[in-house]
Amino acid sequence: MAVFVALAIGLAALLYLGAARPESAVVPTPTPTVLSASPSASATTSSPTGSASPRPTATTSGALGAVTIQVTRTTVPAEFRYLVLGSGEEFRLVVLDLNAGRATQVATARLTVPPGGAIGPSAAVSASLDGRTVLVTFEVPEASDSLFVVHPETAEAILLLRGEIRGAVVSADGAHIAIGRNDEDPSLTGLWIGTPDGAIRRLLADDPSATGSPPRPYAFSADNALLAFGLGLGDSGWQAVVIAASSKEARIDRSSGGPQIIGADASVVGPATGAEFRSARELFVWSSRSMFGGSTVAYVYDTATKTSTDLYRPPAGVLITAAASRPNTREFATVERPECCGVFVAGTAAWLRGQDGSARKLGDAVFVVDLWWSRDGTRLFAEGGGDDSVGGISDLLSGKGVMQFCKRGGGPPPAPCT
Repeated sequence: MAVFVALAIGLAALLYLGAARPESAVVPTPTPTVLSASPSASATTSSPTGSASPRPTATTSGALGAVTIQVTRTTVPAEFRYLVLGSGEEFRLVVLDLNAGRATQVATARLTVPPGGAIGPSAAVSASLDGRTVLVTFEVPEASDSLFVVHPETAEAILLLRGEIRGAVVSADGAHIAIGRNDEDPSLTGLWIGTPDGAIRRLLADDPSATGSPPRPYAFSADNALLAFGLGLGDSGWQAVVIAASSKEARIDRSSGGPQIIGADASVVGPATGAEFRSARELFVWSSRSMFGGSTVAYVYDTATKTSTDLYRPPAGVLITAAASRPNTREFATVERPECCGVFVAGTAAWLRGQDGSARKLGDAVFVVDLWWSRDGTRLFAEGGGDDSVGGISDLLSGKGVMQFCKRGGGPPPAPCT
């Protein structure tokens, strides 16, 4: 429930192609990416140089938060989902084959974690529509975060950024990325946009000391002309905004009242927890109120007319915890729960809803932690939570289980997980 001047120098990730195949070889060491703070400048990674002799591991420098990562050449399944599993000093990037019911390990990562930290590291992933370009973010409290671009089918990866990262997404075609970045240096804080090879520029500058900073990217439009992102409003949540990806660098003004975007072709959409483009000109948005305020609603925003149309507002006391637009239809799915009593509570259910106001309850969904549609829209996948060793994927439309996977190793199910 993803940059920046001289941040990567001396900390480049060296990636290793696992020995799962006889033709395995060491992935060349990439030159560190330097992401320029200048709005008019961009920097690219130089061409990798080959290694004369294989090395068993590859690692960044010993700084806190540094990542050692090994990648294995992996074929992307037709119907897939990437997950980053693990905790503490060890994480695994896996790809789920949702047709075959099989989990395959793509990469392993070891982190240098500060001792005695109150909060452990976490990881997030964003993938292109074909699964061949994957952004993996490792967030390490009290240390530097790391953002990698991974190409599973060639076992290549690039360390794009070391710093404080607050969200990263890749476009559907894998050609563009957007990153939310916070830093004590104001010249680095804000929303950045570019390409996976490291050519990046800042799209929006923000105040690193402001509540709700920095903006967090949600999704690119299919033609990459627009980017939807969340603008933090403090305790009351987030506000969706759509901006032209070609805009010159603008800034967020928080000096009076709500935040304002100065100097860019940007449109305020409305309250948001998440957003995705459902067509070339239509953005699907959902929001859920917090204890401090906000709105619970699912709606669509027309980028051409700049108008919003409500699709569904739950009755009082009901929250939307997840939502997803069904491909090539006017339908969408929601997971809803009572406002009281925490996240995993009785009364939490999944629904299939139509833009015409129709609704069909799909069943109980107490432990859903993620929700998405199959490519053709015939299956509604949900990842279940609640068990620290075994995870599961189900199809909420049919009510059937799809597969299980081991969160910490062992298995695969039905063999015991560790």
